[in-house]
Amino acid sequence: MSRVLVTGGAGFIGSHVVDKLIAAGHEPVIFDVRESPYHPDVETAIGDMCVLEDMLRAAEGCDAIAHLAAAADVGEVQQDPIGSERLNARGTVNVLEAARQLEIRRVVYASTIWVYSDVDAAEVDEETALAPPAHLYTATKLAGELYCRSYRELYRVESTVLRFGIPYGPRARPAAVIPIFVRKALSGEPLTLAGGGLQTRRFVYVEDLADGVVAGLAPQAADRTYNLVGDEEVTIREIAERVRDEVGDVELVMTEGRAGDFRGAEVSGARARAELGWTAATPFAEGLRRYVAWHREAYATEPVVAAAAAPAPAAPLAAPAPAPAVAIERTPRSLPVRRVFRDVALVVVGAVAAVLAALLGDAVLDGTGDVSHYARQHLFWTIVVLGVVAVTTTRAVGAWRRAVERA
Repeated sequence: MSRVLVTGGAGFIGSHVVDKLIAAGHEPVIFDVRESPYHPDVETAIGDMCVLEDMLRAAEGCDAIAHLAAAADVGEVQQDPIGSERLNARGTVNVLEAARQLEIRRVVYASTIWVYSDVDAAEVDEETALAPPAHLYTATKLAGELYCRSYRELYRVESTVLRFGIPYGPRARPAAVIPIFVRKALSGEPLTLAGGGLQTRRFVYVEDLADGVVAGLAPQAADRTYNLVGDEEVTIREIAERVRDEVGDVELVMTEGRAGDFRGAEVSGARARAELGWTAATPFAEGLRRYVAWHREAYATEPVVAAAAAPAPAAPLAAPAPAPAVAIERTPRSLPVRRVFRDVALVVVGAVAAVLAALLGDAVLDGTGDVSHYARQHLFWTIVVLGVVAVTTTRAVGAWRRAVERA
């Protein structure tokens, strides 16, 4: 049994990974910005993965980290490039650094098949040379892959990179294509298809992906990259038509496509099948049926989950959000008390040293080796000045500490 920290463990894919870890006999620990609505009894660390101290605290005592947290919606990434880079790239560095400092044996990194979106090839696999990415989302996820390689080469931190196909299924984020279609269809709204809905996708049912994450902990997966994709090519239009069949007759509306969309190369999953024994076991039609059933039940009987799936803005649909989990955002933190004591101690030590230096200097100047009347007067005023400096500095340290706590 391994103790596994799951970043983004309260989110879509992360919550299913927690389920699969428990089923496999592991001990999951959730690390997120909120309590999980699905696992209230699982140990949870609330914090910000972009704060190294939070990562270290959460990962203490763990054997592996399943790193799923990210800025996952491509539209949101485009709207907030700075915040997305912070979460996806720099957040991943903190995960790897925590693994290095705590000597954690494995990091399983959730990447995406979007890294192939700028490759000019009809078929791709893990050995395909990647092109410089056009979309910021792809760039940040690819940066995480490169950081995994760097930490392996420099610090011997083992990592497994999993390039996810497009996830779908129960607990999905409301901004993804299938939840949008299902919600609109149940409301009788038309389904919007960007670019005519001709883009193809390799969807993967979320429970199958979660099985792949657990498989990524296996010894043979160390320092390997795997595509976790389904065998079915499904167009966005076919999704809309299947949703219409499941829910009821709704109108399909065509709009223009969106820049940065996945180009739809055929992604091979042969390596994961051969080395990990992993395949996407759930047919798309069956997975969609399960999601629609869950969606109906969640809105009817699970107010917490339904609130989390509040309707997204009614924008024209383009590419589905391809990546997993909940983005971990910065939370307020307290400055360690020992750091404040250290700063005050430095002020006190400096004041004492200055007093002794003044005494010694005046004694030498007096020429007798004794402290003269002049030296005692000098000492009195030196103590007064240093006292003022010490009080002022201590107040400044307190103001600085409060400012950090508010940051």
